[in-house]
Amino acid sequence: MNSQLGVVTAMHCYLRKAPGSSNAENGSGIEDEIFSGWAIRRLEEPDENGWVKIETHYGYEGYVNTGEFREIQKQELEQRQSKEEFFRIGIGEADLLTIPKVQGLPLELLMKNAIVQLIQWEETTGWSRIRTAAGQEGYVHTKYLSRRMDDDAYLLSTDMEELDRKQYFLSRIADQFGQAGMEEERSGMEEQLRVLVTESAKAYLGTQYRWGGKSSQGIDCSGLVFMSYMEHGILIYRDGNILPDYPVHEIDRSQIRQGDLLFFPGHVAMYLGDGKYIHSTAFDASPCVRINSLKPEDEDYREDLDKKMTRCGSIF
Repeated sequence: MNSQLGVVTAMHCYLRKAPGSSNAENGSGIEDEIFSGWAIRRLEEPDENGWVKIETHYGYEGYVNTGEFREIQKQELEQRQSKEEFFRIGIGEADLLTIPKVQGLPLELLMKNAIVQLIQWEETTGWSRIRTAAGQEGYVHTKYLSRRMDDDAYLLSTDMEELDRKQYFLSRIADQFGQAGMEEERSGMEEQLRVLVTESAKAYLGTQYRWGGKSSQGIDCSGLVFMSYMEHGILIYRDGNILPDYPVHEIDRSQIRQGDLLFFPGHVAMYLGDGKYIHSTAFDASPCVRINSLKPEDEDYREDLDKKMTRCGSIF
């Protein structure tokens, strides 16, 4: 295998802690979930069972099977950065159909935030023709296609050892603010982004808790906040922690505002304002994405989390 780059062709695949067996089974813990069309970097040669260590476009590592992705050259990955040619699926799940009608046969199931290539926008009214990373061509409702805001520039870096990871991810945040020079303009863009990330998080309300998950089929706490920011071009650390080489920095609890993060032992939530926060919880009484409160007088107050909060964080 000459190339070190790849793109996921499976509907989705889980990053594992360790390699698996010859029958593609893997009993090690799930670390993360990535979707069709997402780019990866291969970090080592596959073992005899096809398991290989990879890195994602946001710097997370784990093991996948070679049957879940295909090798690509740098030129193809560069092409895949075109925002006019490559889009993400913007709803929970979408069928790729044989014809531009609801009566079409499903060819492939595309999960939310899968990356697809546009072949023809509105080939028929309401329908666009696309190609998936697995090479299937078909139709989806045009309204299911959303603009991709993040990119794979991290994987395109030529010298990873010299890359300042934190500065790289911070530069992506600066890009979202459009390098605005006027203080009032930057402030307005910040407020808009705070609203957008919380709205993205709310779209997962009621989704079951799934360890390592990041989809509408199941999502965990850090997956929820990661995806909510990623959908708007901001790449933060995938786990519920603050690391020095990622954008989130610690703030005082008295400073928390809409879109900021709340950290607990082994858990993370997103603050919504007015004492409310949204999180994906494995709590027995409500194992799903839900809203709770930091106010003792509220019915949805959780004292256990309020008392255990360790710190707060923000990208702003």
